Amino acid sequence: MFHAVIPAGGSGTRLWPLSRADHPKFLLPLTGSADSLLQATVRRLGPLAPPDRTLIVTGQQHVAAVAAQLPDLPAGNLLAEPSPRDSCAAIGLAAAVIAEREPTAVMGSFAADHLIRDLDRFTNVIEQAIAGAEQGWLMTVGMQPTHPETGFGYVQFGEPVGDGSIRRVLQ
Repeated sequence: MFHAVIPAGGSGTRLWPLSRADHPKFLLPLTGSADSLLQATVRRLGPLAPPDRTLIVTGQQHVAAVAAQLPDLPAGNLLAEPSPRDSCAAIGLAAAVIAEREPTAVMGSFAADHLIRDLDRFTNVIEQAIAGAEQGWLMTVGMQPTHPETGFGYVQFGEPVGDGSIRRVLQ
């Protein structure tokens, strides 16, 4: 069974003055719709993981705002970080909760502030990644870069695994 984890943290300084510590960018509607970036992420994941299998990990100061934006999210699926760390720690916290609830679950982590325009393709790619994870593979999803960017890592992929579009990562 697939569970979606959405780390929704940050100090709110990257998009200043719109984003502030008390109202970071993931809580803002920045894409021309009424949905915040977080709400859009949850909606995008809806066909893959309903609210009872979606966990949000956020800072103590954002719990009330996240709960207000996501009224269908069960209270037990809104996790407040005991102290601010990084995405890896937030994902680890959610993984521990999911493992306790459902030891054989497949989990995917999705940033709270990404813009995805092609929802059908996104859903298809994530379904393929879930299938790979169900076979025991650790999956990562990448996209073709449009220009070099030192702030991101790159994935060099190798040979296909099986008969689908899943490929080994070389580095």
